Amino acid sequence: MRTRTLTIGIIILVIGIVLAAVGGNDLRNRTTSVTTFTQPTPGEYVSAKLTLNDSVVVVMSPATIGGMVPSQDIGAVTSTNIGSYAIAYNSSAASSLTYIGLRGDFNYVVFSSAQPATKIDVTGSLSETVASGLLVLGGIVCAVAGIVVAIVGVVRKKPAKNPANSEAEYYANRDRTPQ
Repeated sequence: MRTRTLTIGIIILVIGIVLAAVGGNDLRNRTTSVTTFTQPTPGEYVSAKLTLNDSVVVVMSPATIGGMVPSQDIGAVTSTNIGSYAIAYNSSAASSLTYIGLRGDFNYVVFSSAQPATKIDVTGSLSETVASGLLVLGGIVCAVAGIVVAIVGVVRKKPAKNPANSEAEYYANRDRTPQ
């Protein structure tokens, strides 16, 4: 029984590790990072074109004068009118901006005197990102449960042996017991 519990724990642990690895790999493969910008004109920096399909975009260390601009409007954007071309972000926290559910072609445009320190992370669709995250979470839960079950299997005492006497031994020993 101990061995069976230990084996079950190890199997659950392996399943958890596999789930977490698959989910983590899926998240890593769905995430693209942009850290370099081209400079079409002095003081203007433009990211590579981001083709998005219901994507989640996180902009870390956003520029003071900058924003996510539809690619078709890049030629018309200046430092004074970027506010009218940049799309609104969904949330901001800890010096990062989050855009959720973007569709189409976009560039992140920055007006600055030096190369921006902005980093842009683009994930797949929100539902795919959540599904991959749940795989990682489920894998971690399974791995922890597997470790606990395996420890229980190792620590648990062996069950007491129930001596199975044969019929002949029973009758031979029966007469020896004091009454």
